[in-house]
Amino acid sequence: MRQKKRIGSRIFIGLVFLFLYLPIFLLIIFSFNAGDSSAVWKGFSLNWYAALFQNRLIMESLYTTLLVSLLATAIATVAGTFAAIGLYSLSKRRRDALLVVNDIPMMNADIVTGVSLCLFFVAFFQGWGVFAQWFNGVQDVVELPVRLTLGFGTMLLAHIAFNIPYVILNVAPKLRQMDKNLVDAAQDLGCTWMQAFWKVILPEIKPGIVSGALIAFTMSIDDFVISYFTAGSSTSTLAMRIYSMTKKRITPEVNAVSTLLFLSVLALLVLNNVREVRQERRAERQEIREPSLLEKLSMGLNQSALRWIRRGAAAVLACGFIVAVVLLTGATHSQPVVNVCSWGEYIDEDLITQFEDQTGIRVNYQTAESNEALYSLLKSGGADYDVIVPSDYMISQLIEEGMLEELDYSQIPNFDNIDQRFRNLPYDPDNRYTVPYSWGTLGLIYNANMVEEEPTGWGALYDDQYAGSVLLINNSRDALGAALLHLGYSVNTTDEGEIREAFALIADASRRGVFQGKVMDQVFQKMEGGNAAIATYYAGDYLSMLDNQADGVDLRYVIPEEGANWFVDAMCVLKDAPHYDNAMKWINFIASTDANLANMYYIGYASPNKDALEQYPDYYKEREEGEELDPDLYEIMAAPPEVLERCEMYLVLPPATRALYNNLWIELGI
Repeated sequence: MRQKKRIGSRIFIGLVFLFLYLPIFLLIIFSFNAGDSSAVWKGFSLNWYAALFQNRLIMESLYTTLLVSLLATAIATVAGTFAAIGLYSLSKRRRDALLVVNDIPMMNADIVTGVSLCLFFVAFFQGWGVFAQWFNGVQDVVELPVRLTLGFGTMLLAHIAFNIPYVILNVAPKLRQMDKNLVDAAQDLGCTWMQAFWKVILPEIKPGIVSGALIAFTMSIDDFVISYFTAGSSTSTLAMRIYSMTKKRITPEVNAVSTLLFLSVLALLVLNNVREVRQERRAERQEIREPSLLEKLSMGLNQSALRWIRRGAAAVLACGFIVAVVLLTGATHSQPVVNVCSWGEYIDEDLITQFEDQTGIRVNYQTAESNEALYSLLKSGGADYDVIVPSDYMISQLIEEGMLEELDYSQIPNFDNIDQRFRNLPYDPDNRYTVPYSWGTLGLIYNANMVEEEPTGWGALYDDQYAGSVLLINNSRDALGAALLHLGYSVNTTDEGEIREAFALIADASRRGVFQGKVMDQVFQKMEGGNAAIATYYAGDYLSMLDNQADGVDLRYVIPEEGANWFVDAMCVLKDAPHYDNAMKWINFIASTDANLANMYYIGYASPNKDALEQYPDYYKEREEGEELDPDLYEIMAAPPEVLERCEMYLVLPPATRALYNNLWIELGI
């Protein structure tokens, strides 16, 4: 019986560990994949590790991550250790109450901590700006920076803040194990507080300090949410960079960096466990002895002196906080930079290097998940970008709300290369705020081996014959837009009845089990691996899928007969951008023919540059060492005018309609 229980326990434990670590094991395997896919194995290779260490953005993010983690760990460990000692000198009632308060940040959701810190820093910067203007006006000796923004300094302070509670939590148990009734003995023997700390307290609590430091380092290096809200536009950690890399597809390059992170954390844990085992064995070998009186003087502290120490420490910390924020955030303005926000894998990264080499201007390049996510970040004050690349309808909304700066086209001579059909579009009818970046179409991607006949309309998305094999795009505007077109309505309708009818169509298909789920980035693995039959997605991404489809998968792209959405993403400059002239140089560089050719080849989306569109077939042939560009694929990338005539561009919707879209999408809840 006992043998059966042991076998059952081992099987259960094995299943638990298999569930926990099998995904990581697969991630490690595919980091050595010779192909671009994270689902289709094409042979062993170390190319992705080589590409990882040659990727400037990743290496810079790694450097930032390590620097922030090490600094935050060191500061939080010192601050948390002394805070734990200070708490332990209080009465039990006060100590217990403060320990409960200490536990709140650890129990709190990261999103709450991140948003609250972001709002706090933004409010502090606003108040600082008013104070700095007044201070600079009344004296000429010292000039304070007026404009402070989120950046490395604020992220470091945020990491310190959320790490301190973990240090306190690990140090406090070691303090509780010490003798608490030695005040009189300490006074009689004349032992100072520092003597007691270095000779008694520190050796006794050192295991707790080390454990707290390791946890703080691990939490800091692993953090994403809090960093995302406090890093601003000029700083990016490795977790943020990986997140941005997954916005288009998950490549083995992402797997490679994730593998290295996992192995690093594993190594830290192994070293810590080995150290603890050795300490336990060493303690067992040592002769048990009665500790000396000096060794027991852990709590032999002068309470009056402690009160003054706590008050002085609080004052120093408060002043240090203000100085740290001002110095760390103000220092970023001394460098020639331009802060850019675009979409994941939406630029040939060699262009960033070329621009920096030509101009000496550093590019802080970050990504956003969607137009709506970018808008929320801008409204919260959590970003200080110079250049952003939103889509057409979002551009209209930003213009309406006065959030964009007019461009100085005299500094953008390459704007002359923009095709006339991409000028004076509805989102910027007077060409005052934008320079087009790329354009494309939304259509149906299907696996010809799973679909008997080519789907000609959007109705295929709601057809029972494909039940469980349809991927619904996780974007309310695109999903409801396809349903509206199927019903014969405009994608820009504001009629609530028509919008609700489109929603009912999607909701009914969901109840019937037609949809496999809502996807964005997951569409790549599912379609490339033959795990779904039909999906709604973008032409440029379809072209990327073709290079990675598994054997037995035959992906094709079609624009339904009802029409579709065609979109334009454009470069804009935010109101009061801190580096306006640098932004003009960046936009002009990206608008050049050479840059557009490189981007077309890299991202698979069409260029608004007339010369680039004409030269691309020859450019492709040169890059592919003589291979001709398939004309059919070129028409998918750059849809001809007769196709675009059947398509609609999204227009900005009234606030009430946007709210309706959001509410319906939440209600769908697939």
